[in-house]
Amino acid sequence: VTQKDIKKFLGLIILMGQTRKDSWKDYWSTDPLICNPIFPQTMSLHRFEQIWTFWHFNDNAKMDSRSERLFKSQPVLDYFLHKFRTIYKPKQQLSLDEGMIPWRGRFKFRTYNPAKITKYSLLVRMVCESDTGYICNMEIYTAEGRKLQETVLSVLGPYLGIWHHIYQDNYYNATSTAELLLQNKTRVCGTIRESRGLPPNLKMKTSRMKKGDIIFSRKGDILLLAWKDKRVVRMISTIHDTSVSTTGKKNRKMGENIVKPTCIKEYNAHVKGIDRADQFLSCCSILRKTMKWTKKVVLYLINCGLFNSFRVYNVLNPQAKMKYKQFLLSVVRDWITDDNNEGSPEPETNLSSPSPGVARRAPRKDPPKRLSGACRVCAAHGKRSESRYLCKFCLVPLHRGKCFTQYHTL
Repeated sequence: VTQKDIKKFLGLIILMGQTRKDSWKDYWSTDPLICNPIFPQTMSLHRFEQIWTFWHFNDNAKMDSRSERLFKSQPVLDYFLHKFRTIYKPKQQLSLDEGMIPWRGRFKFRTYNPAKITKYSLLVRMVCESDTGYICNMEIYTAEGRKLQETVLSVLGPYLGIWHHIYQDNYYNATSTAELLLQNKTRVCGTIRESRGLPPNLKMKTSRMKKGDIIFSRKGDILLLAWKDKRVVRMISTIHDTSVSTTGKKNRKMGENIVKPTCIKEYNAHVKGIDRADQFLSCCSILRKTMKWTKKVVLYLINCGLFNSFRVYNVLNPQAKMKYKQFLLSVVRDWITDDNNEGSPEPETNLSSPSPGVARRAPRKDPPKRLSGACRVCAAHGKRSESRYLCKFCLVPLHRGKCFTQYHTL
């Protein structure tokens, strides 16, 4: 398998995300109703299945009882994470949340969340840029029994010490976590649960609050705030003070400007980095059903790499205004037409016709109008005469003998 073969193989996988079918054999179908000519022109089905079957990412012979649980896909994970961290420098605002790799098979570190649409999955903790959703770092949960604070510090590791602002939900927030991040020169903002370090007086007063009331407590740089809207919202922040600001919206009944604490307004604006990434990853997703979890993980990483490269492309080319789907198609076009061999340029493959010297396959099924097809030569002479024969190369109805000879010679 050459580098050119792998490029074409991955290009076809990306293209499968653009045109979804139940089985990948349908992409090589000769049925005119569902055929995709670019797939058999690029690679045969047998060759594609060969590469897919033997597609591995590490040497299984080196695996032993002391190997990590992600050993089989670790080289690919390390490669992508190195690229994510070094190629692009994110802005100050980052968001920390969870992503999911769908997986229903039996697995030691598979997770179950009944509140999600994808209930069975491999859990991925991700750090993304708040504005663009660029994936800065990630960790795949492997059920090794680490504490939550250790996980947070590990995921944020490359971005500690330079005063980034991290926005995260109440699952990750606690007063002890905020203190630990401050020691590592990182600030945090997000919602917080009552059992994660709120003082007793702040818990008791929230039951008597009216709509619009604000109560707060401070511990050094750590602000603990409760604000009553339709329900009580509890916040922790090492970034903001207790000031309030307008949201730019008005109350429909009273016509007054809606006012919120600044920390809540900023949290709502910057916590959606993971959601932005998930929105693009689910669009034209290249994930395929497979029996091997390693292939599912690697396809997910390639999907993340395509999204990140799209974000970097937009930063370097602000005038291009290319959409994500167009970007994927340009990547596919470049990969499946890469016929150059070590610097010797060759003409690109014509995507609208078969490669030179390759005979066109005869379809297994007749075209929809085959049964009502008239002989092409007879029709050219003004005669209506039906034929039951079809040239397997030209796909044209012809009579045997004289008409067949005339069509292919005259």
